[in-house]
Amino acid sequence: MSTATFTQRLRAGDTLLTSFIKTPAHAVVEIAGDAGLDGVVLDTEHAPFDAASLDRTLLACRATSVAGLVRVAEQRPATLLQALDLGADGLVLPHIIGAEQARQVLAATRYRDGCRGFSNSPRAGGYGRANLAEHLAAEDGRHAMVAQIEDREALDNLDAIAAVAQIDCLLVGRADLSVSLGASSLDDPRVEDATLRTIDAARSAGKAAGIFVASLDDLDRFAERGVTLFILGSDQALLRAGWSHQVRHLRNRAR
Repeated sequence: MSTATFTQRLRAGDTLLTSFIKTPAHAVVEIAGDAGLDGVVLDTEHAPFDAASLDRTLLACRATSVAGLVRVAEQRPATLLQALDLGADGLVLPHIIGAEQARQVLAATRYRDGCRGFSNSPRAGGYGRANLAEHLAAEDGRHAMVAQIEDREALDNLDAIAAVAQIDCLLVGRADLSVSLGASSLDDPRVEDATLRTIDAARSAGKAAGIFVASLDDLDRFAERGVTLFILGSDQALLRAGWSHQVRHLRNRAR
């Protein structure tokens, strides 16, 4: 088994499998890790996580040795700092539309050449075990920084966004892109074009490209295109699919 971290593997171009976690419960994270996922994305943007549940689920990530990324609800420095202090292995940053915006957001995630507020007392600092110099050295550059491309405005700035040094991956958000482009389906040619342009911009800059997929067919298709970071559905989607299948099977037997 590789001893490289999730961030190192992302930067090296390894194929990484993750899933959205929308249920703020530690057991779900433990199951995801036990199933062999490389990481989970705790979705604080669209699910009812609070500070306490985020703390518990990130602790569960450590317990089961699965990388814990946090899709943040918004881009205030305090929000980013909380996730990093609790030990997140990376951040998924929604609605990145330009390079300067990205640089301003990312400044709050680094000590040197940034403006991250210092504390070595949370989990990230070993509850005070690491001194100032050790904590700075361990934290700066440790986290996977994933910029989500999901707005029409971002499409004119793809190369500039991908060129931002601290960004490790461009993640295509096809659903929000569909809304932004006035499309009603992920299969709309405009969405497909935007998706492929984003993937190509990431690869041209030597960065990883990522995407959310709901089917194995999409996984194979985008892997062939060069995508290496996959978000495979969500815990809720898998539960719904599994229970729906069982219910249909039972109802059909009863007829």
